[in-house]
Amino acid sequence: MQHLWFERGAYASKKAKQYLADEFSPEKIKKIAIFRHAALGDQVIARPFLVEARKFFPNAKITLVGVSNYQYGTPSDLADETIFMTGRHRKHELTWQKQIQEFTQLEEQDIIFDVAGTSRSYWMTLLSKAKLKFGFPYKSYLCGSLYNIAVFRSDFQPEIECMLDMLKILGHNPTRPLDFAYPNHLELFSETTSKSKILYFNGASTKSKILSQEQMKELVENCVTSFPDYEHVYLEGKNDFEKGDFLKDLTNHGNFSIQPCLALDELVDYIARARLVVAPDTGIRNVAISTHTPTVGIFYSTVPFRYTPLDGQHEIVMNANGSIPRNEQIVASMQHALKKHTTIQDIAN
Repeated sequence: MQHLWFERGAYASKKAKQYLADEFSPEKIKKIAIFRHAALGDQVIARPFLVEARKFFPNAKITLVGVSNYQYGTPSDLADETIFMTGRHRKHELTWQKQIQEFTQLEEQDIIFDVAGTSRSYWMTLLSKAKLKFGFPYKSYLCGSLYNIAVFRSDFQPEIECMLDMLKILGHNPTRPLDFAYPNHLELFSETTSKSKILYFNGASTKSKILSQEQMKELVENCVTSFPDYEHVYLEGKNDFEKGDFLKDLTNHGNFSIQPCLALDELVDYIARARLVVAPDTGIRNVAISTHTPTVGIFYSTVPFRYTPLDGQHEIVMNANGSIPRNEQIVASMQHALKKHTTIQDIAN
């Protein structure tokens, strides 16, 4: 079983098992490639995987492979080299020959970790050389045909845990709490320095994930009066539908303000110092998760469990029938999150 720590719930080909038994040692690994093609929220969630890969393979050069239309938030700071494949916005520029050149541009690796699961990552995995090719496919037929080692993926398991399973199968024990290599709320937040902030965001990659402006305004107005001891801040995004103009009249309240869109580094630090983030399934919520800042996530059109860590810091507001949660439910979850944090602080002190 040397460096193959599973009995059930994973796949390893005969060739992979032989390599792990006869040749593999983490210290001998010199080159690993990690594929991640996704928007901001998915990028920051992948950070602990790169942190733990660095620990487990101390002598390896890490090449991160992204895609050009999803560069914002790419964890290049945790890799030695970053390659961006051409995204769909420029797909028309590529001939078939140029596409093949892109898919084969990666030098031979010891290990490939495909934590993207896109058509581009499939092709690059297929056409690149590596001793081990890891994946976490939903489609079982890719086990053995594309990947020679695979862990099983589920909508009921946080995606970062599925990624870390790829290292656990080799015998690595990840650090807890997860290390995102970002400013840490657990270290930066202090209720004594200033009035604690509750942050709100109502943007996403698609409008189907967010609340109506009417419901969001009603929610913020309710919270400004229900939680008077907190400073309430609405975070603006880049898109027009993510602006806070519809909330301007609420700035008459002394404890409400609108924060214009911040650069990523500023945003990460700002969120890490907040008390709570209230948002739908969006990159901002995942940034909060990556700083260990407590969140209240509002879900009705996407699966909540895939992006909710198991550490108890994050509340989910959802209805079993998929209907949009009412503001009363959201406020109740906020009350629970605020009370839970206070209790934890009291125990710690």
